[in-house]
Amino acid sequence: MGQRRAKIACSIDSRLLAQVERLRAVTGETRSAVVDRALAKLTNEELRAARVRRYVEAYRETPETKPDERTARDLARRTLSQLPWDDG
Repeated sequence: MGQRRAKIACSIDSRLLAQVERLRAVTGETRSAVVDRALAKLTNEELRAARVRRYVEAYRETPETKPDERTARDLARRTLSQLPWDDG
């Protein structure tokens, strides 16, 4: 079963519309597909930015301790020592 679709009407800058039309000529997409793709990218970027902000806030609230840093360093050394290294 396909996705539910909704119609919208909006006004955009005529130069932007011209760019969209040039893009459509190359990709063969409909205007709806181009707008759909652009809005999906925009919303995904916003979601990612919000997640990064939450991560940074949480880290600032509870930063790593010295023992955490030592454990991470030890684990990294052990992991890296088990990898096959190419000498050249």
